[in-house]
Amino acid sequence: MTMRNNLSVKIQPSKIYLGISIAVYLLGIFSAWYYFYSLWLSLAVSIALCFWLVYFLPRFLWLTHPNSIVEISLNMDKLMVTKNNFATQQYSTFHLEFQSRFLVIIRIGKESVVIFKDALAPASLSKINKYFNAHS
Repeated sequence: MTMRNNLSVKIQPSKIYLGISIAVYLLGIFSAWYYFYSLWLSLAVSIALCFWLVYFLPRFLWLTHPNSIVEISLNMDKLMVTKNNFATQQYSTFHLEFQSRFLVIIRIGKESVVIFKDALAPASLSKINKYFNAHS
């Protein structure tokens, strides 16, 4: 098939998503210590946020979770998703939920696949944007 009808991209960990996640984490820690007037409540929220950071960063941001999507393949009427545990799923209903120069969100049923620009090889996000613009 030609490139117009078929597109396959590999997804890597995103530095933009990492930066946003760290900023939200630091804002949470700041808020816990600035706005809570109870030492124990601030300490409990800080510990909960630390557990969240230790659990969230390695599994979801660095794509080490078995259900993390590491590759997507788009065809005219099908989307194939490959996960980190080498499981593949094929979907016939999907649509572009959001599109910009830095981010693409694809809705697959009840799930969303969020793809940042730096998570793909150079110019791959523009290929995805062009693909959806041509097939919408």
